Parts: sequence; C-alpha cells; structure tokens
Amino acid sequence: MRGWIAGMVLCLALAGVAAGPAWAQDDEAARANALYQAGKRPEALPLYEDLAKAHPNEQLYAERLADCLGAKAVQLSDPAEIKAVRTRERDAAKRAVELGDTAEYVRQMANLDPDKPLYAGITSPAKALLAEAEKAYTAGDFSSAMAKYTAAAEADPKLYEAPLYAGDTAYVQKDLKTATQWFARAIAIDPNRETAYRYWGDAILKYADDPAAAKEKFLDAIVAEPYSKYAWQGLRQWAQIEKAVVLAPKIERPAGPVVDPKKPGNVTINVDPDLIDETKHPGGAAWLGYSMARANYRNDQFKKDYPEEKEYRHTLKEEDSALSLVVTVNKELKVKPEKLDESLRNLVELNDAGMLDCWILISGSDDGIGQDYDAYRKEHRQLLHDYLDRFVVHGGINPAQ
Repeated sequence: MRGWIAGMVLCLALAGVAAGPAWAQDDEAARANALYQAGKRPEALPLYEDLAKAHPNEQLYAERLADCLGAKAVQLSDPAEIKAVRTRERDAAKRAVELGDTAEYVRQMANLDPDKPLYAGITSPAKALLAEAEKAYTAGDFSSAMAKYTAAAEADPKLYEAPLYAGDTAYVQKDLKTATQWFARAIAIDPNRETAYRYWGDAILKYADDPAAAKEKFLDAIVAEPYSKYAWQGLRQWAQIEKAVVLAPKIERPAGPVVDPKKPGNVTINVDPDLIDETKHPGGAAWLGYSMARANYRNDQFKKDYPEEKEYRHTLKEEDSALSLVVTVNKELKVKPEKLDESLRNLVELNDAGMLDCWILISGSDDGIGQDYDAYRKEHRQLLHDYLDRFVVHGGINPAQ
C-alpha cells in the first residue's frame, strides 16, 4: 500500500487543512502548506527540508518531509536513487514518531524497507502504467493519473492496485460515486484484502456523512484481514469521531499445557490457583476443564483432525473444544450468571450467541489458530462481521442491539 497516499487520505479526511504551529505562519511555511494541500508534494519537498532542518523538534514538519520524500521516490527511475530517497523517508517518519506522531500511515513509513521495490510482484505492462499513474498523481495531475490507472486495470483485470488507486484518485477529487465504483471493483478482485474496504469507508465518512455505512466498510476490512494492524485503523478512527469504544470481550484463560521436549507424551497442566479460587472467581473451577481438554487434544485428537500436518499446532478446534468444556462445566456448577467473573460471563454470552469461534479467531488467536482463519471466513463472513458489530464496537452511530 502507498504509505504516502494513505497519509494524504487521512489528512484530507480527518484533519482538513492543517494550520500548523502558531509560529509557523511565515512565508516559507505558508507556501509549503499551500503546495502540500494542493497535492504537489515534490514541489513542497525542498521547503519542508528547510523547515524540518530549522525546526527539528516540530512533528508536523518531520511528518510532511517523510510524505514528500515518498512522493519523490515515485518520480524516480534509478534504483539506487529510489533507495536513498526511501531511506530518508523512513528516517524522517521515525523522527516524527519520536516526536509523538501517532498517525498510522506515518508508522507505516517508519517501518518501510528501502530495499523493497515499490511494485513488487506486479508485472509489465501494468507495472509501467502504474508507475506513470503515480508520477501524475504526485504531480497533482489527477486526470492523467486516473487515465493511467484505468489503462492499468484494463491491461491486467486481476490487478488489485489499479482499481484501488483509481478509487483513491476519485476520492481526492471528491467524486464519491466514481470512487465507490472503483473500490467495489478492487474488492471483487480480492475480497480478502482489507485496503479497498478501508478506503471506501474513509470516502463515505468524509463525503457521504453516513457514519453507519462507513462503519460497515471498516468492519468488512477487519473481516478481510483481522491480523493486519492497518485493517483496524479505519474502525478506530471512526470510533474516535463517533465517540465509540473498540474493545473485545475480556476472557482470561489459563496457560496452555507444557510438553516435556524429551518426552512429548508427558504434558503438564498449569492452572493459576487464584483463577480457580471460588471465593475470588465464582465458577472458576470450570477452568480446570480448559487445561485438561487442551492436554487431551494435543495427545490424541490433533492427529485425527489434522492428519496431513506433521507437527502439532494450536488450532481453532482445540480452543473451541476447551472453551466449550468450560461452558459445560460452568453450567453444571449452577453458579448464577450475575455472580460469575467477567471472563466466564463473557465466555458464556459468546457461546450462547454462537460467536465463540469468532472471538477465538479474531480476539483470542495466536500463530497456530490464525492458520484456520481463511477456511472459517469462507463459510462465516457475515457471522464474523456481526461479532465485531455486537461485541467489539460499543456505542457510536447505530450500535447493534
């Protein structure tokens, strides 16, 4: 994803024209701001180089310097020069973060790899058309950029970036109808990439004044790629604007069983005594079932459920069986729901709602469980969306009932 383009999207959508610090209204700062807001980043670059040097502790100038350097890199063709400019982009973004910048696109720039090609994996002629489109875009020639993105999309109908960036270009031009069409086209190419949903949500939030519809797109982005920090970016920004809270249900689980490396069949169960202390956690004894279920699954059931896998991994089936057993034991203990601690209360509610697996995959996952996500999403996309809407987003516009 184009970090500097994401930056411009966020700046325009959420901040409007940045005023900058009170002392920065001199001619150079004003000219730099005018060029930047007009989308003419390469032209603004030398001004922000001066401003960042003169005011090394000003976050805004470090951020915009990084953004302008990213735009310049797109204009270049020599690999060594591109790498040098992108290294400067990364370093300027790191400085902005050090100064307190929390914008997600700035963090993306701070973590970029200067050795990675701008369009890795994209083949010609679409690659060449994308490069031409980017050059037009960074020069503020949006009509030419749109024509090139359109040509790239026609040259390679499966190229996700072409309709994505075309939609972004229409968005910058405040053409929501056209942007929507292009974002939908990108999603049709790959519904399991988060970016087009997120860009679409940004566009709705900015130009349609429909926060409920924007939220739907941001939730779709998370369903597409829940383990990407960028997928959550749109929803968190929406929540900030709408004064909502994004917080998954809390479920504190015992540590998993420990295997003796010399004797793999020897599995030790570790349960915090405090967790099963009925005086502190009514119903907590049910957590003993969790640890035993995981130990039994590891020793026996895993190979039956996943015969093609050579090594054990933590799976959705294992976690579901262990947590489901906790629910069953808890009901047998007949502890009144209002007396249960937060973890057990949330667990029971999720189970009763039929969304326990959604919590496991999105909110309680690890590297092993994450490998089961794609298959689950294929069959339960709407359920995952509904889980986020009902249990993760609290308040705001049109909250789930």
